[in-house]
Amino acid sequence: MLSIPMLKHNFRTCLVPFIIIFAFLVMYTTVIIYMYDPEIAKMFDAYREMMPEMMAAMGMGGIATSLLEWIKVYLYGFIMLLFPLIFIIIAVNKLVMGFIDNGSMAGILATPNSRGKIIVTQLLSLYVWLFLLMVCVTVVGIVSANVMFPEEMDVDKYLCLNAGTLMLWFAVASITFLAACIFSDAKYYYFFGAGVPILFFFFNMMGNMGEDLEFFKYATIYSLLPADKLVAGNSEAVLPCVILLVISVVLSAAGAIWFTKRDLSL
Repeated sequence: MLSIPMLKHNFRTCLVPFIIIFAFLVMYTTVIIYMYDPEIAKMFDAYREMMPEMMAAMGMGGIATSLLEWIKVYLYGFIMLLFPLIFIIIAVNKLVMGFIDNGSMAGILATPNSRGKIIVTQLLSLYVWLFLLMVCVTVVGIVSANVMFPEEMDVDKYLCLNAGTLMLWFAVASITFLAACIFSDAKYYYFFGAGVPILFFFFNMMGNMGEDLEFFKYATIYSLLPADKLVAGNSEAVLPCVILLVISVVLSAAGAIWFTKRDLSL
């Protein structure tokens, strides 16, 4: 049900953006872990007092009492959401939308591969890239923490946090993938496939600011990431993660089915 030649092509196509996004995440991960220091924590506390709304908007409004909480506060409220979103938009464009928009999908459909085989291959490639990105970042985080602060990282909870975050990435990717399968014009793909997740991201930032803007949390998929509960080892974190997984499966399946049945006037 997969096209091996297309998988190889997808690897070459997405490798460069993967390396760039991974490099940024590695840099931020290692720097944040390196900065786990009481004096630096006081400095960030001072920033929170001077610019509470800005720090809260970037998901940096919590108090960290451990290395894992420090990582969660300063990475998973902004960095681990923004850069993967950029990669998702680029990857879906390269894997699906680009072929449709420039007309090269006609050549692909002329091969013995069925539409279903083509779109499943592209969808699997997208999810594999996201999985690899998370695995690589996780390895960097664990190694960096063990080198700089031996035995201070709760690895099990860190893995749970990253697993939940990966479910969020999958859900966001499914929105972008669905848009690419529906529209034939790249401008509509960017308006809906990129615009909706970006809008969700800004809603999340606004919701983090609390008070009068807290209702925005109920209008974004990002609020489903139970980062605090995952770090705390709370079993209540399971349901939101399952919901994110269900969203990704349903929207991805809807996109694939739409692609196989749509009129492709290329």
